[in-house]
Amino acid sequence: GHLVSETHISTFFEEKSMPNYSNMTATYVSDEVRQTGKKMNDTNIPSNEATPTKNTVAVQKIVVDEDIKHESDGTSNDTTEEATSSGKENEHEETNVESKAKKDTAVTDEKALPGTPHQQPTDSPDLKLPQPMKEKSASARVSPTTDPDLKKNSLRSKRAWSVSDLTQAISKSVSTMADRAKKYFANGAPDSPEAIEDLKEAEEGKRKKEWIVLLKKKPGHSVMSTSKVNRLCWKGIPGSIRGAAWKAIIGNDLKITPELFKINLKRGKRLWEEQVGANAKLNGGISKEIDEDEFSREDSMRIIQADIPRTFPQLKFFHQEGPLHTPLLEVLQSYVCYRPDVGYVQGMSYLAAILLLNMSTLDAFQCLANLLNQDIYFAFFRMDVEQMKTHLRVYQSLLKEKLPNLHKHFETVEIKPGMYLYEWLLTIYSRSLPIDIAHRIWDNFLYHGQVFLFRTALGMLRLYEPQFLNMSFEDCLSILNRPPEDINEAALFENINRIQLTSKRFDRMVAKCTEEMKLMAEHQRRRLSDCI
Repeated sequence: GHLVSETHISTFFEEKSMPNYSNMTATYVSDEVRQTGKKMNDTNIPSNEATPTKNTVAVQKIVVDEDIKHESDGTSNDTTEEATSSGKENEHEETNVESKAKKDTAVTDEKALPGTPHQQPTDSPDLKLPQPMKEKSASARVSPTTDPDLKKNSLRSKRAWSVSDLTQAISKSVSTMADRAKKYFANGAPDSPEAIEDLKEAEEGKRKKEWIVLLKKKPGHSVMSTSKVNRLCWKGIPGSIRGAAWKAIIGNDLKITPELFKINLKRGKRLWEEQVGANAKLNGGISKEIDEDEFSREDSMRIIQADIPRTFPQLKFFHQEGPLHTPLLEVLQSYVCYRPDVGYVQGMSYLAAILLLNMSTLDAFQCLANLLNQDIYFAFFRMDVEQMKTHLRVYQSLLKEKLPNLHKHFETVEIKPGMYLYEWLLTIYSRSLPIDIAHRIWDNFLYHGQVFLFRTALGMLRLYEPQFLNMSFEDCLSILNRPPEDINEAALFENINRIQLTSKRFDRMVAKCTEEMKLMAEHQRRRLSDCI
């Protein structure tokens, strides 16, 4: 490691515009070997390492060959170096003196060696190698930091390691690397499916413990609105604890009791028999009580029968013979009787089904009733056209602001938000995305509110923006209505995270848009009255 070619040294000094000291290579290396021997004797080395090893002898023989080669080249190098040094006496005086002394020492060593260059026998008895110095006493030993010679050649002293020192250092490094590699690959390659799955399970177990500790305190709304809950929801609530966590986050502001559920369930079953069951043929499927009440939407019970088979058709849980078919029917029947002014609207079955996948029938009814009491869903499921238009206008403004290129392209191919956004919002992405991803969206929607639904919509568009920009109307609408099943969850949530939108700003935008629409409606009313 100490031998450097003359070509490299010459090139280095030419680039730096410095005097060429390439002729001193052999002298420098010879001095390195002697310095190594000095360091080996200056340090506490056991007696059995005092004599040169085979590796040391080999290095020294190579150095001797290089010294003899320089001597055979004549005195031209010496003359050249002296001429160069004499031209810069004021700038390099100390360097020239030191270089000359080293060269004199190298020439003396070379004359003492027999043989010709590159023909010296390997085991020649006449080869005289530098003998190690006698070990100094502890009191006379000089440390490398105080020895003036070692100070002058600090770089050389650091590189003057014995073979045993190098062996120990390398062995220690290799052992450390091996231990790290063994620990790193203990469960297989880090990118293997098994290792990734094990890592996810470990993280989920940790989050589950945090949720258990949190839910044991029976937290109220203030506790469930903390940044800690936000962090836990963002990473995804563990499936085994998701039902209890959702129930705690949604709360029960409507004070739904088990008795209220039973009352509405009993009435719902009776209406079901009148509209759908055996008695439906007798009265034409219309209850006399409902027919007399023009404001009641309980006649929407018949839509449930057609909607349930289309709810998660890939899951057999909700099929006619499935274990969750009857609970789903009971939750929807109860809700129709609990809110006859709302009745049943297509999309509700997906909300009730997602809840039933994580909790009991009573808890699912309680959560559904409180969830649909939120402003956006109360407006959407009551078919409040003005409120629906308001939210669409807000979404259109956000799309233009966050994704201007895509907004322009959608206008060019004439894709309107109403063509895809209603289904996303009404089912909370349960129908459009894989169930696992839909669950995680629910986790964050329940914490952040309706603003997260709009951030998710923009995040999905941002994820597929490069493809959308090169697609026609039909191709874009196909992906919007049925996103790919292999959608990357991490990429989707990364794009959602990049859509910066707070709840306060979203609420201000909704309020501003509502006021503008009221002014527009008033202006149109005045124009009509003036025309009349």
